[in-house]
Amino acid sequence: MRKIILVEDDQAIREFLVIFLESENYAVSSFSTVNGFLNRNQNDIPDLYLFDVMLPDGSGINLCRDIKSSTPNLGIPVIIMSAHAHLDQMKNLCDPDDFISKPFDIDMMLDRIRLAIPV
Repeated sequence: MRKIILVEDDQAIREFLVIFLESENYAVSSFSTVNGFLNRNQNDIPDLYLFDVMLPDGSGINLCRDIKSSTPNLGIPVIIMSAHAHLDQMKNLCDPDDFISKPFDIDMMLDRIRLAIPV
């Protein structure tokens, strides 16, 4: 089973994504804050990171940068979600593997996840 780590502060979006992705046979660990994410078990390495940009105690952009420069995470895709940014901006800031605009179509998101981590 493929594992996704999700960092999203909006409780409704986070809970919806967890339920939906688990129904699609993904194991999901979710966090509402950067601090929660940083305090997770560091040995818990996923197949994909899914980060919101604007978080209450930090930024998904900074998380993306940190992940992309960390040896244990090399090659693990990062998808960024935002209602306020565009792919061109994200590429310059943290070079994510993909970008999803909010509001998003759930089928499109699932397609993007499947492209990032094929089964």
